[in-house]
Amino acid sequence: MTEERRQVLEMLSQGKVTVQEAEQLLQAVAAPGQTEEKKAEPRYFRIQVNKPAREGKKAENVNIRVPMTVVRGGLRLGALFPGMLGKKKIQLDNGTELDLSKVTYTDLEAMIKDIGELTVDVDGGDAQVRIRCE
Repeated sequence: MTEERRQVLEMLSQGKVTVQEAEQLLQAVAAPGQTEEKKAEPRYFRIQVNKPAREGKKAENVNIRVPMTVVRGGLRLGALFPGMLGKKKIQLDNGTELDLSKVTYTDLEAMIKDIGELTVDVDGGDAQVRIRCE
């Protein structure tokens, strides 16, 4: 127990503050990690594609939900065979080059952890794509 928490509880026991005031003080002195609820780690990677009906063609919808254990297994497998990537370097639109041979499993695991809160919506005019972790 921190000194600040002990002081707040002591003031409460002496009647110097009310229970509500003590609760507010305890929340104020708590470390940021103690007051936040731990978010659940994502269990699925979901990709949804919706293409509306046009020019006599019917609407097309794709809804893929892949368990994160399968994604992680694929990453581990890919880490075992780094030379299997035919094209290791990808040219990005901004002119920079992405070298996939330098991406490690740890980098990819960190990306999965960070993407847990991310939702990507792309509206290309003729189709809508949504990628998220849930």
